[in-house]
Amino acid sequence: MDSKLFNFFRWVILIAMCIVIFVFSSSPATDSSNQSRTIVMKVIYFFFKDFDNKPISEKAAVYSLVTTFVRKCAHFSEYALLAGLAFSAFYGIRNRILRLLCSVAAAALYACTDEFHQTFVPGRSGMMRDVIIDSTGALFGAVVACCIAVYFTAWTIIRKNSYY
Repeated sequence: MDSKLFNFFRWVILIAMCIVIFVFSSSPATDSSNQSRTIVMKVIYFFFKDFDNKPISEKAAVYSLVTTFVRKCAHFSEYALLAGLAFSAFYGIRNRILRLLCSVAAAALYACTDEFHQTFVPGRSGMMRDVIIDSTGALFGAVVACCIAVYFTAWTIIRKNSYY
């Protein structure tokens, strides 16, 4: 595949991920809760086989805790992916540490704008806690992407030098 075309697709995928995040953030609170409910219930029934037999107050506490956990894991993972894609799209930055920092900064900035955007969505609010979770996920994703890049660079060098 042509290198310019490949680099173009890196940017297309990064922009597509931004659009996906924007669309999820545009859902009103009730729709967003309904989207997570299926996953939350699967997690609950996986860990609590006797969930239906628990008292209502305990069910409510478990449901609330698992909902928070699932939703914050979603924040973390979507921004980890976003920063990993940004690391790939910022291929022109040759210094990997600088590329890592730019990837995290871009994802963290997007997290700030996303939380601001949510203040205009019915039932939603922008939360600094989510920006911190998103940014932590971005750091994780960028570090993983950087480690993968280092691995493949080392693998390529070793493979190239082993044919002597």
